[in-house]
Amino acid sequence: MRRVKFLLQIFLALMLLAVPTQAAESTWQPEIRIGILSSAQSVELEISASGVIVDGADAKKILGKIAAGEKISFDAGKIEAEAIEIRGEKVALKDLQVTINGKKYFGGVRLAKTGNALTVVNLVPIEEYLRGVVPNEMSIAFHAEALKAQAVAARTFALKNRGRHKAEGYDLCATNHCQLYNGVEEVAATDKAISETRGEVIVLSNEKLVDANFHTDSGGMTENIFDVWKTKASHLVPVAELETKTQPWTKEFPAQSFAERIGGGLGELKFISLSKLEIGKAASDRTSSGRAKTVTIVGSEKTVQVSGIDLRTKFSLPSTLFDVEFKEDKVIFTGYGRGHGVGMSQYGAQAYAKSGWDYKKILAHYYTGTGLKKLY
Repeated sequence: MRRVKFLLQIFLALMLLAVPTQAAESTWQPEIRIGILSSAQSVELEISASGVIVDGADAKKILGKIAAGEKISFDAGKIEAEAIEIRGEKVALKDLQVTINGKKYFGGVRLAKTGNALTVVNLVPIEEYLRGVVPNEMSIAFHAEALKAQAVAARTFALKNRGRHKAEGYDLCATNHCQLYNGVEEVAATDKAISETRGEVIVLSNEKLVDANFHTDSGGMTENIFDVWKTKASHLVPVAELETKTQPWTKEFPAQSFAERIGGGLGELKFISLSKLEIGKAASDRTSSGRAKTVTIVGSEKTVQVSGIDLRTKFSLPSTLFDVEFKEDKVIFTGYGRGHGVGMSQYGAQAYAKSGWDYKKILAHYYTGTGLKKLY
């Protein structure tokens, strides 16, 4: 009996060794490719640990090595392979840093030939990527729960939109067309928010990742995605805010300058028509959140209708949540909020966090009908 019990204990011990622990599993994370530079004739690199240069088409094909701290230049005309990658020789990508033309990034680098130039791509694990995104997308002074909401939204957006720039040879760019990414950032508050939400993403009931759009401030109510980009998404519909008429702004333009920017042979500006703004109230010329949908502009030569989005672009307006008035030879815009208004309002998230909401409740509010899932 003792022998059977002893053998059983050995068997159980071996089984525990064979099964990866939760801690071991959690070390894995997706790798993402971020476009850093394009049309570069040459690039100077330095890495924090010894690394290997591999063929971009065959990672097993080692083309050379780089010592830790060694500065090395790569010229587009001297690279024979279509692409090369530089990774750590003995350290994981998450523990490596690469300096590209004097700027530090987490992870490694890929240099791809595009004609006679190079496209420079940062090879970075998603959690380290977020460390360079979250402090650039949201104020680091914001409440911890707001920062966690931002971390989850940014992680979800990145994974959902992976491959957005596939034609250029990478997943995402480093600008606000995708998400603002500034390489190595070591900020305690945002690092903590990222760590405490590690692997968490926003999903629909079928567990599919959502497009987790976000913006600076809604002004009082978020916008329906259809009214901005003419696409439908059940989770990106207008929701009310804790505070309304936030971040008020005013912009003025001389009538002549305004008419010239409108263009199209408008002539002398005579009249502008847009119904009065009421946040959360639709009209024939306003969306369901109250944003300007179409504005009628009457000139001496013709009358035109211009979308609120086009006006925002032409005149660099903070948002489309505005009134407009033609008065004393001036066109005066008065409005609220900052950004396109779709998805999570960052200042709204801050207000809710300060009122006692945790990040899960904040995300559920802004992304209708969604939940959270831990991917890794």
